[in-house]
Amino acid sequence: MRIGVFSILVIVLLNIASCGRWHKVDAVIAMADSIDQNHHVIYDDTVTLRNVIHTLNNPLGRTFQRSTLGKAFYYMGRNLEDDYSQVARAAECYVAADWLKIDDPIYRGRVNSCISGICSNYNQDTLSLLFYERALDEFEKSGNEWYYANALLNMCSLKSGIQNFEEADSLWQIAATYSFDDTYNWYLNDVRVVYFYFQNASYSPDSIIRYLRKNPITNSYRASKLSGAFYDLEQMDSAAYYAQKVICEYNDVPGNNVSAYYVLHKYAIQQGDILAADSIASLRMDERRKSEAKKIDSLDGIQVFEEYLAYCEVYQWRVLLYCLAGLLAFSVVVVLLWYWQRAKKEVHAQAEAVQQAEMEYHQTLEGQRNQRMEALKQHVEHFRVRYPKPNKEWSNYEKMRTELNQSLLCLLDKLAEKKLSEKEIRLCVYCLLYRDVSTKILAEYMIYSAVGIRTFKQRTAQKLGTTAANLYDFLIDLAISD
Repeated sequence: MRIGVFSILVIVLLNIASCGRWHKVDAVIAMADSIDQNHHVIYDDTVTLRNVIHTLNNPLGRTFQRSTLGKAFYYMGRNLEDDYSQVARAAECYVAADWLKIDDPIYRGRVNSCISGICSNYNQDTLSLLFYERALDEFEKSGNEWYYANALLNMCSLKSGIQNFEEADSLWQIAATYSFDDTYNWYLNDVRVVYFYFQNASYSPDSIIRYLRKNPITNSYRASKLSGAFYDLEQMDSAAYYAQKVICEYNDVPGNNVSAYYVLHKYAIQQGDILAADSIASLRMDERRKSEAKKIDSLDGIQVFEEYLAYCEVYQWRVLLYCLAGLLAFSVVVVLLWYWQRAKKEVHAQAEAVQQAEMEYHQTLEGQRNQRMEALKQHVEHFRVRYPKPNKEWSNYEKMRTELNQSLLCLLDKLAEKKLSEKEIRLCVYCLLYRDVSTKILAEYMIYSAVGIRTFKQRTAQKLGTTAANLYDFLIDLAISD
């Protein structure tokens, strides 16, 4: 009892202490949410985020502060991926955030979008499609059209990458029905470029140029795709111009740098500048090595996602198994309770039947006893009327037995079984037939002295296990007994 009270006190104290720390971490995540939603900037204090995770990443925090912890993991993952290029560690944070199931479906969708983006960047199309579909579903639940429309464009890019152009075009057409701001319209054009890029048809370069010229060239992606499109059209001056922009102005995506150096290398050869071509080829190899190094780190992140999905599948089966086991156990308990109730009813019914039978049996016995009692009284009354005094022939025991035994319900035989002598049996018969006579008269019937008859009667009663005063009742009970 003391241990139980102590445990409760410890839990209460831990909860009180946790509430103070939780108030602080709630304030941190609330500020991060505000910066994110109002300024579209990811909170970048990784030390504070790490403290939040350390505070909440325990059974109490995961139970009662699930959404707050999930957001902390999400923001930490964004920092690790965007600012530190630590894709594998970011993947672990995204997985932790997804597992916690943040209450807000927008954040759940953003987590899955980040996971899908990592998978998509390194051609893990199957994984990417799975997480993009999950993100799209979450954004649809949220009712936020901006997130939903952008998710449609993400899906469109992926469908184009896996050569599913019909679905990609259908998704893009749906996304094109939304209108938000210039940024969204530019992304709409970027995704259409992806569609034409993967089609690799003769008209694709023209389509790519047409859509990209609607957008300002503000990133490596657009410059790289324009360079590639002009290269396919054999317009090498324009191709080299945009390739040079990729290298000089952006230089932030190793894969795009590799493509840009390839165009510049071809352009240098076309211009007959062999030294420049050799230098560019060397720079291209350096960028390829950077791209491969980043890919290795990202492949570790991909493995994190694959292991996570495998664990989720095993977990689902485990939960299903536990549910089935619980259902089976519940069914067994129900069946056992049903059998127990049924057995209890049967036992109760049997007990009632036995009790009823016993009651009927006792009633029968009582009825028989009453009948025998009535018969005995009638016979006793008959002999009293017929023989106001004992018959002289009863001095012969056998004659007395022959005449009285059957009528007195075999009382003489029953007394003989009690090891009484013939004289003692005769006394008992006279006490039954002539109950009201005085001791003096009884002594005359027995041819016994008045003093001795009392002693004789008491001794006879003692042999029967009763007293002289109760001898008559004893004889009645003995006569009517079976």
